[in-house]
Formats: sequence, C-alpha cells, structure tokens
Amino acid sequence: MPSSIILTGATTGIGRATALALAGRAGHLILHGLEPESQVTDLLGAVRAALPPGGSLSYFAADFSALVEAERLVSDVRGVTDRVDLLVNNAARPGPPTRTVADTGVEVTFQTNYLAPVVLTSGLLDLMTAGRIVNVASATHLSSSLHLDDLTLARHGYTPSSAYAHSKLALVTYTCWLAAHRPSPTVDVVSVHPGIIATRLLHAMFAVGGEPPEHAAATIEYVASLHGDNGTYYDERQPAPPNPEATDPATQDRLHAVTVDLLAY
Repeated sequence: MPSSIILTGATTGIGRATALALAGRAGHLILHGLEPESQVTDLLGAVRAALPPGGSLSYFAADFSALVEAERLVSDVRGVTDRVDLLVNNAARPGPPTRTVADTGVEVTFQTNYLAPVVLTSGLLDLMTAGRIVNVASATHLSSSLHLDDLTLARHGYTPSSAYAHSKLALVTYTCWLAAHRPSPTVDVVSVHPGIIATRLLHAMFAVGGEPPEHAAATIEYVASLHGDNGTYYDERQPAPPNPEATDPATQDRLHAVTVDLLAY
C-alpha cells in the first residue's frame, strides 16, 4: 500500500531537500511550510514531478509560533487522509536574538520547536496503526539541561543557541516518552541529529560551515526507512546515547505533565 507521509518545515533548508528525497516513496505526500502556497509553487512543482505514478501532494501553511495554527494543521491533515505511515517533525526555528514570548506566554523557540510538534503528533496519533515518527533533533541538545520549573526560560539566562538547544532537548525527551507510550507496537518513535548543515537556521546562531541540506535529507530518508528501533536517538545514521535527562523516566513524566499544563492555554 502506498505510504502517506507528512513532513513539516518542508519549504527551506533541510525540509526542502527532504521533501524532494521522500517524494519518490510517497503515495500521498503532505507538506507543511510557513509560506502560503503561492510562494512555494516552484518547490511543489518539483515535488510533484518526483512523485511515483498515482502519487498525490497536499500542502498546508502554518506558523508554529502560534499553537492555534498547529491545531489547524491537524484538522487540515485529517481532512485529506485517514492514515499516517510516516510523520517527520522537521519544522524548527533558531532562537531569536532576544527572548521572545508567543501569544500563549511561552518562549517562542520552545513553542515552535517543541510544543507545536507535540500538538501535531498528538492530534494525529490515532491515524497511526503502523509506521514511524521521526523527530528531527540536534546534537546541541547534549549540552543543555531541562529547566522543568522554567521551561519558557523566564528566569534562566537566555541566548539564541541555548534556547534552541533547550527546545531540542525537550523534543528528544518527548521522543523517549512517546516511545514508551506509543499507540501500537507497530509504531516506532525515533529522533535524529541530521548533521551540521549549512542552513539559515544554523547561521542565525553559529558562525560555522556545514554540509549541504541534501546530506541531512539523505540521513532523514535513511532513518525513516528503518524499523524495530523504537526510542532510538540517531547521531546522523548511527544510534547514539542522547542526553541522559531524555532517557530518565521521571524526567520524561515531569516534562509530559508540564507540557499538558502549558497546552491548556
């Protein structure tokens, strides 16, 4: 049966390259981006050309800095499919130059990179009876620590890179929690550091070079093709230990509880 694939953050950088890489294996490819459809017609045309015979493409715009738009994306996806075989949570933003709070009162990096993927994933879980959830993380999460009493960084020191690393640690921790609470033993939940990739996101925070986005896309496509690895964190293509906080069940449960409270806005 052809695969139904969802990819977020599909219009730039790693996501754009991944959209093109995944198109050939998709029966129905559902892409998300920040831009309205009229601004990404070139990408959508290239993706359509790469689809297999009979394949279809849907595109939805949503700004994850507003959780109501992540909720709307859930409705949009459910309107075009009743099955999800692969969900790739790739959408992310760098930390802004100064701490910025979204309309929910949550620090915007944490909301975009962590809370929005949780909203989307939770809203689609019942459509997954088999398949994979791949959360695109970052090796920067290894240097962070979860501030469970201050997840929106109101009291801890703020820098763009520390906010980004903090949000990615939350995403890896959520991956480990969800792996232990998955809806079916035939659904695997994993996270992956796709490499140091030369994108606008990277260069907004770090003065370093990197591999081209196609390198990350090939890594994500490879990890997406695996199975039987529930809960694994990948450093590119190799299983690796994540931040120890992410694998601690008590920390996972505390993050889950705080997340539920934050989403009751």
